[in-house]
Amino acid sequence: MASGKLKHVTIVGVGLLGGSAALALKACHPGLHVAGVGRRRESLDAAAAAGTLDSAHLDAAEAVAHTDLVILATPVGAFERHLRAMAPHLPAGAMVTDVGSTKASVVRAAERVLGRGGPFVGSHPMAGSERKGVAFARADLFDGATCIVTPTRHTPPKLVARAEALWQSLGMRTLRLAPAAHDRAVARVSHLPHALAALLMMLPGDADLPVAATGFRDATRLAGGDPEMWRDIFLTNRVAVLDALDRMDRSLADFRKLVDDADADGIEKFLARAKARRDDTVARTFSDRRVAME
Repeated sequence: MASGKLKHVTIVGVGLLGGSAALALKACHPGLHVAGVGRRRESLDAAAAAGTLDSAHLDAAEAVAHTDLVILATPVGAFERHLRAMAPHLPAGAMVTDVGSTKASVVRAAERVLGRGGPFVGSHPMAGSERKGVAFARADLFDGATCIVTPTRHTPPKLVARAEALWQSLGMRTLRLAPAAHDRAVARVSHLPHALAALLMMLPGDADLPVAATGFRDATRLAGGDPEMWRDIFLTNRVAVLDALDRMDRSLADFRKLVDDADADGIEKFLARAKARRDDTVARTFSDRRVAME
């Protein structure tokens, strides 16, 4: 439907984000029918039994036949396959969006399959957890977080407004970015931090780990994320991630020189700048959030 109350939503990929979107939408739209699409009947049936879904489907085409809204919430590498399966069956006026962490490749795929100016507008809710699965889904996951909406010059303004209204109804702030600008930004604030957490987790020897404390636990939290999802993120945002890694290489070389030179004043100034920037960022950006950024 082009506007008005949602009656039928299809969630493709009922994990943490897809399940949380289902629960949040149900809370906002009493009587809403949520259809879930997944790979395993057992996990879908469990989600339906828990009240997350109203119907469970292994076939995306079957699920979207009467839908007002489709949210893609699988690993991004599977998006194009699902788009091709559902494209001939989407009702007129249905909107398609997603929760993927990369956007340029996703938008290109959607425009190939659904057409430019078609029903797709990219979204990236910056909310989540290192935990995986619908068992950890919750209706308030998106409260107070930011959702980046990524239209192109072909996206109808009314469709952009619908996408923004959708995420705002779930308690999110919305921000518009072009797909490529989104990918550059999240490579630095989301994708690189995940890579660094994984690298840090692999650095200590087994004999070192018994002395690890909360600092190591907090710094490596992101390494507990879903490997399949993050594999697709690094591959589909490869250019921006490589640029972020190059920047980090230069920063590490600069910091290594400070340590190698025993430059006490330089080390302290660097750490003070980092602390001040983090304190300011937390105060301005995270103070009202109840969820951690992805």
